Amino acid sequence: MVLTTNEKIVLRYLASHKEEYHSINALAKVCSLSPNGIYKLLTKFEKVQVLCRRKISNIVVYSLDFEQEMTRRLLALAFLPGSLGGRLRQRAEDLESLRSVTKIAIIFGSYLTTKEKPGDLDILIIIEKKNFKAYKQALLAVQDITPVPIHDVLQLSSDLVKNIHEGDVVVQNAVWRGVVLWGYDDLVEVLKNAAR
Repeated sequence: MVLTTNEKIVLRYLASHKEEYHSINALAKVCSLSPNGIYKLLTKFEKVQVLCRRKISNIVVYSLDFEQEMTRRLLALAFLPGSLGGRLRQRAEDLESLRSVTKIAIIFGSYLTTKEKPGDLDILIIIEKKNFKAYKQALLAVQDITPVPIHDVLQLSSDLVKNIHEGDVVVQNAVWRGVVLWGYDDLVEVLKNAAR
């Protein structure tokens, strides 16, 4: 199944905003899509059993069904960034040496906008506790070659689960709007755990 840009946006939003009720109108507003467009997307996802729906009062709300293999596969696909261009590709190459000591890396914030000269590079990093020292050493080397300071938001998988579950806005927006450099399947697993 090939995902459109709008389908990716909606899937990523549903995955990263666990604590909210997701009605058609609410999703349309936050994702900048028409209610009719959201309805069509949700209907498509319901047919392949990616979504659960329930009725609260007279409103139908939707959430992802992480028990379905299709949900996990589509989410991993939704996190694939496609081709990276320009400065983002260069920063991805700069950060590549962190891959061996991290599980997940997501660039987010002002570096992704059209801002000509961002002041820093925001990156959400998920590591295992045992790799903390190795990560800090590798980060020093990376900081020497990047043209802007790196602002890392460093977390364990359990921290990410907690922050998604509690509605941490910075973390939610990083997962929703950020560019995942690596760790797609690990990220889906974390989001599955946060949905419980």
